[in-house]
Amino acid sequence: MKSIRLVGLVAALSWLGSPAAEVPAFAGATPRQWSERLAHSEMTRLGDSLAAGHDKARWDYSPAVFALALERLSEATGDQSYRDYALQAVGSHVGPDGRIANFRADDYNLDMINAGKVLLDELARKPDEHYLEAVRSLRKQLAGQPRTSEGGFWHKKRYPHQMWLDGVYMASPFLAQYGAMYHEPADLDDVCRQILIIDEHLYDSKTGLYWHAWDEAHTQSWADPKTGVSPNFWSRSIGWYVMAIVDVLDFLPVSHPDVDRVVAVLDKAAAGLVRWQDPKTGVWWNVTDQGSRQGNYLESSGSAMFVYAMAKAINKGYLPRDKYESAVRRGYAGLLHEFIRENPDHTIRLTSVIQGAGLGYTNSAGRARDGTFDYYNGEAVVDNDPKGTGAFILAGIEVEKMLASPSATVRVTGWSSLPALLARIHAPEFPARDFPITDFGAKPGVDATEAVRTAIEACAKAGGGRVIVPAGEWLTGAVRLRSHVNLHLDKGATLKFSTDPAAYPNVYTRWEGVECMNYSALIYAFEETDVAVTGEGTLDGQASDANWWGWTKRGTARDRADRDHLNEMGEKGVPVAERVFGAGHYLRPNFIQSYRCRNVLIEGVHIVRSPMWEIHPTLSTNVIVRDVHIDSRGPNNDGCDPESAQDVLIDHCVFVTGDDCIAIKSGRNNDGRRVNVPTENVIVRGCLMSDGHGGVSIGSEVAGDVRNVFTEDCTMDSPELDRALRIKSNARRGGVVENVFFRNVKVGRVTEAVVTVDLLYEEGARGDHPPVVRNVQLDHVTSTSSPRVLWIAGFPAATIDNIQLTDCTFSGVTATDLVSGAGHIGFDHVTITPEHPAHSHHSPSVDQPANANPAHS
Repeated sequence: MKSIRLVGLVAALSWLGSPAAEVPAFAGATPRQWSERLAHSEMTRLGDSLAAGHDKARWDYSPAVFALALERLSEATGDQSYRDYALQAVGSHVGPDGRIANFRADDYNLDMINAGKVLLDELARKPDEHYLEAVRSLRKQLAGQPRTSEGGFWHKKRYPHQMWLDGVYMASPFLAQYGAMYHEPADLDDVCRQILIIDEHLYDSKTGLYWHAWDEAHTQSWADPKTGVSPNFWSRSIGWYVMAIVDVLDFLPVSHPDVDRVVAVLDKAAAGLVRWQDPKTGVWWNVTDQGSRQGNYLESSGSAMFVYAMAKAINKGYLPRDKYESAVRRGYAGLLHEFIRENPDHTIRLTSVIQGAGLGYTNSAGRARDGTFDYYNGEAVVDNDPKGTGAFILAGIEVEKMLASPSATVRVTGWSSLPALLARIHAPEFPARDFPITDFGAKPGVDATEAVRTAIEACAKAGGGRVIVPAGEWLTGAVRLRSHVNLHLDKGATLKFSTDPAAYPNVYTRWEGVECMNYSALIYAFEETDVAVTGEGTLDGQASDANWWGWTKRGTARDRADRDHLNEMGEKGVPVAERVFGAGHYLRPNFIQSYRCRNVLIEGVHIVRSPMWEIHPTLSTNVIVRDVHIDSRGPNNDGCDPESAQDVLIDHCVFVTGDDCIAIKSGRNNDGRRVNVPTENVIVRGCLMSDGHGGVSIGSEVAGDVRNVFTEDCTMDSPELDRALRIKSNARRGGVVENVFFRNVKVGRVTEAVVTVDLLYEEGARGDHPPVVRNVQLDHVTSTSSPRVLWIAGFPAATIDNIQLTDCTFSGVTATDLVSGAGHIGFDHVTITPEHPAHSHHSPSVDQPANANPAHS
């Protein structure tokens, strides 16, 4: 057996590309690169042998673990070949009529559910009637699955009264995803029930571990006659359980009544695993608590499952990073050192995988599966079993994410989470060096584009500092920021931007949620770290109906054909490099765009007359927009649009805009789902929203999801402001919007409603990706003049749920709230006072029913 060398391996990995930025290498490659290498090795070794028609190929839980890992690897890398292989391995077993080969629902075998997760992933991307029929048949099995007296699924019909840790993984994540996709909230309750019943009956407080199985009837030969539990702790079974929990949590809203209990179980399970981690190797033994006892061995699949579950839990904020990161690092290093071996053809293999183990009946060798130490260690040990390779690939993906994140993830549950989120956001710092543009040839009244460019390049080359725009009026074309550069406008400085499209070269950008090559933003940064635009001066885009704004004039709009063409390219998956616009086209540039940047600061400046959106942090992390005054009332002149961005603070800004003051986005339609990066952790505080379509808007491009939006201490008031909080999407754009918190917001006059949730926006219900809006909370919100408090429009396939208003007062209301297609909407100490209160002797009108007048409590 040839061990992987810790030195000299980089050449063998050259085909994988360079490591991700700032992610440490393990034996010469990053964790995700190791996942890719094993995936390629296994795809090469297996060929199409998992597809229907091959002798040993079948619909089964084991290859599904590998297929699901390839799905996640495709998401992480953008490489469609992984997804294609996964779908062939699973989807080829589904016939044109939706029937699944070798599936018998009346066996009530939870193992047969696992592969359905791959089909659900495909259905989330596009409709497919035969896959839909297949997952419905799996869901139908679970509807009739025999249960314990407390509602726990029997593992199989032929295993009466038994719950196994394995079964929680096989069924619960599928059921959670199905329930979330098809709007069956009772399914989410059920998956929590399965996890909590297991915890109650199989947890051992002495070891901190979980027994493999439980027989409620206490009649099985392996079952303890008093407790019903099996006699040993098997690592892979515990691995199934912790993987199930982290995967279920992907679909549980923070408002679910059991989510905190489920997270607590995960923490308890992880603590037990860390206790039994082998101190020498960092991995785990086959029988978890027996260490180096004669016959026991270090086992790879359970070890990989533990690393995956803990790393993902850290990434999601379920487990504290400071408590578990070192265990994950040691565990991952141990996986490579103990179990990965190189083949003569430079492919790799995963060794020391227990092929299978169970309880009851006998194994293929005729041995009783009695749960003893000798039994578990007597089962076959193989290389490359998909239960192990899949877990290893998943572990690498999540460990890479953990290492790429500079700070701990915060699990957001409400306002109590805000201090921890704010602690993650910090302004970049710059060396005390100034580079005035006048030192590089800038002169008033003369195009200073080259002077600004050379000043920025000199500043960057010196290690960073400030590029100074002094008082006066200066002319420029596109400005390209570099790492560690702060473009600073002194008081009295005005930087005027050319309206000649030729001054803006094509760059990699996102236009209304679809990636393309198009005009550079007026100020643009791409894959930079520590960039800023600051000062007390003015940025003037000089846009007007005579130039940029004229491109989108109603009746003569020249941008419409380009916009439709770009959207069509995004839907068809045309490579971004081939989506070329710019010169000769009419897609207007943003004013300031940071693309794939870290540590961004926009502070103090006054922005006027933008061609389109003003500030557009895209796929960027740690962004501060502070004390900025925006006055730009042209078409689509949104004030600040965080898109697929994380950790964003918008602080004490003034917005007078021609569109939404703040519009939070995450990509449009299929292209947004391709990129698949959410916007999360956005804090808006102390801002003044005047003219605009919405004060804080979310959407409509939210295909990558939006979560954790906090707005507090803001004032929103203008006869030209339509709404205070606006959420919009449709069945083409889809997406999940969740955890939206408003408090201490003073709303004066709005022209439509204080809150709108519009899921019938534009294409409405015509699409295959029904959106979800959930957990929206308003606390201490007041308004003085609005037609309505709520304007909510959904449709049967969409979800609008758990909207809660607490301690709010709305005065001057002139019409009845409009609510359709919504779930729970709660009022707690809410007062609604109409502008003209109805008298008791008058009959209520259609527009002002009696039950809309008094306070809700």
